[in-house]
Amino acid sequence: MREWMKKGLAASVGLAVISKERMEKIVREMVKRGEMTPSASKELLENLIARGEQEQEQMDQYLRERMTKLLNEMNISTREDIQRLEQQIRLLEERLSRLETKNSTPVQEEPDQGY
Repeated sequence: MREWMKKGLAASVGLAVISKERMEKIVREMVKRGEMTPSASKELLENLIARGEQEQEQMDQYLRERMTKLLNEMNISTREDIQRLEQQIRLLEERLSRLETKNSTPVQEEPDQGY
């Protein structure tokens, strides 16, 4: 499944790069044909890139939510689950160590006063 996720993300990034390159090429051609000024083309590209980044972020958020839902459905532990359990284990180990230390210390009896 991890390989599938990597391939999906790589494809997404690849499409974004190709789309950006295509946008730049189209805008350059429009400037060459006189359909757009260089300053207008720059503004258009900035707007298109900003919109693309925004849409990419929305897609990333959707994918994160979807993956979280799938992992929950598959009952797979998350990193947070594992970290929480590790913390609980550390706390229990500390308690056990204190108890062992407390129980291994000999009890000192008071000297018999002969009463």
